[in-house]
Amino acid sequence: MSRLSKYLNNQIFKSFLSFFIPLFGIASLIFFIKLVSVTSIIKVSFLELFQMYLFILPQILFFTLPITFFAAGVAGLYRLSFEYETIAFFSLGVSPAKIASILGKTAFWLTLVLLLFSLVLIPQAKQIYKGFIAIKRAQAKLNIKSSEFGHSFGDWYLYLGEKSDGAYTNVALYNNKLQNQENFIVAQKAILSNDGSGFRLVLYQGHVYTYQPDNLREIWFDSMELYDTKSGRSFYYVNPLEYWLRAIGDRKRAFDLSLFLLIALFPLASVFFIATLGIAHPRFDNRSPFLLSLTLISIYFGIAFAVAKSLLVLSVVFAIGWFFVGFLLFYFLTLRRY
Repeated sequence: MSRLSKYLNNQIFKSFLSFFIPLFGIASLIFFIKLVSVTSIIKVSFLELFQMYLFILPQILFFTLPITFFAAGVAGLYRLSFEYETIAFFSLGVSPAKIASILGKTAFWLTLVLLLFSLVLIPQAKQIYKGFIAIKRAQAKLNIKSSEFGHSFGDWYLYLGEKSDGAYTNVALYNNKLQNQENFIVAQKAILSNDGSGFRLVLYQGHVYTYQPDNLREIWFDSMELYDTKSGRSFYYVNPLEYWLRAIGDRKRAFDLSLFLLIALFPLASVFFIATLGIAHPRFDNRSPFLLSLTLISIYFGIAFAVAKSLLVLSVVFAIGWFFVGFLLFYFLTLRRY
């Protein structure tokens, strides 16, 4: 039976590639158009655009793989049926139930992969993507150019001289809000960087002047660090468990969790539908498996989107119900016949 399992999986894999490549290309194009629209807000290089694409790649694979598996399973079995190979299997004592069990094992492993994507990889990729966008927006807002007046760094008015080897010369900062006094800083050199929590300005070899009526103070320093807290990110990275625990009080997060679970369970829940549509008699069956496959995929995903807005328990009930409906159709239309 291991040879039969290997042979069936090879046949399905051949159909898998023919469906996956165009479907993956279409999905990538849709997401890529979405990425390009972001460039109207922030400025990114081609390499950064490719990085952004990698951040959304788990989502593309997650939505593409289950649909491709369903279509490839039906197409592979249907081709074997019309080449009289399934009839040869039946004559050798291989029942449709055995074919369905082989499909079930493949669907089980694919479901585990999809659960890994949905519960671990996608949440982390989304957070990295949001962090990347936040940093690029902060950089766009900062947009400091050397030898120009009118720049601000947090609550400080900032002037930077010429830039050389990544450092600015002749730096001056002014703030009249700090501690209700006027503050003035001059430094010979400054380096502007981003440490992940916001932009940081490191000053070297300078003086700090604070002025109040009848009181002027001067402080000399070797180095000083200033942070633009306004450019810091407005969210924090969390692990997958914390990410999904927020579904308890967040309806959108709960919707995502329910929908992701339903999509991840689609291959396993649809095994009997695949066997029912794919196993046919070449002389007597005039069904259109591809049209029926598209209809079933549309019905499942349409109900999944509707059910995901409800309780998580209802989503699990729907997936189990879909599995048993497929089993009943398989039993009456295929198993009892062959």
